[in-house]
Amino acid sequence: MTHQRAFTLVEVMAALAIFAMAALAGVAAATNHLNDLSYMQERTLARYAAGNALARLSLSDEPQKLTKGVETVGDQQWHWQASFTETVTEAVLYVEVTVRPEANSEASSYVLGRYLEVQP
Repeated sequence: MTHQRAFTLVEVMAALAIFAMAALAGVAAATNHLNDLSYMQERTLARYAAGNALARLSLSDEPQKLTKGVETVGDQQWHWQASFTETVTEAVLYVEVTVRPEANSEASSYVLGRYLEVQP
């Protein structure tokens, strides 16, 4: 008579538990990765919208009159608001553009600023 070796029920259950924990860790890592990708996509599109708004202000004859607007980037509307700060140099203003996905939301925003030469 030959002895057959096989796994016991406890050994099989322990192996399944280890595999389940490893699978859950993999799912959690994939979920975090997808969330990070979504966040980075939103930040990138907001940056493009802010850059477009700053370009629009730079090309305007009277940029101080453009304090709000909407830019469409990535099939999404981005609402921007500009604030102007005087500098020591008379013909130079510092403009800061804040971009949000919705006009009056408390959603995360993106801020981009630059110096802008204006006509006195």
